[in-house]
Amino acid sequence: MLGNPFKKMFYQKSFEEHSLTLLTPLSGKIIPITQVDDPVFAQCMVGDGVAILPNSDKVVSPVSGTVTTLFPTLHAVGITTADELEILIHVGLDTVELKGRGFTQLVCQGQVVTAGTPLIKLELDILKKTARSLQTPVIITNRQKVKKLEKTRAEEIRYGDWIMKVTLEEQ
Repeated sequence: MLGNPFKKMFYQKSFEEHSLTLLTPLSGKIIPITQVDDPVFAQCMVGDGVAILPNSDKVVSPVSGTVTTLFPTLHAVGITTADELEILIHVGLDTVELKGRGFTQLVCQGQVVTAGTPLIKLELDILKKTARSLQTPVIITNRQKVKKLEKTRAEEIRYGDWIMKVTLEEQ
């Protein structure tokens, strides 16, 4: 008996790995997430990623997706990709206390963006004087979707450089 050839067709799954490359949302110096001056980020309680000490005045989208979170204080923005990977860009530490001062909104929540779309304009002079730190975590908040995460080894990055390469779990 040869068996049912359709059984093999229906039960043998063929998966392709889905991967994404996150581009830097800011130019500046890379800081390992574990060295961020805030234990919530340094201990990866919100998610895993990297941080950037910016020397540029615009936050751009690191991926194509939808702006799913835009805090009213404009200090943080969340992007969700078509593969449902959630990325949070949190500009500075304790910047929620600035109540939007030093930030200009360039997109709206629900807006579809591509990698490189400007999201928030920063007034670096104001932020340097008023924020506790400009260390900007860029993290993946739903780490359970990630099979493999490769982080840049660069010390300095510019717009267009990659900061993380993500292989997603099979679905």
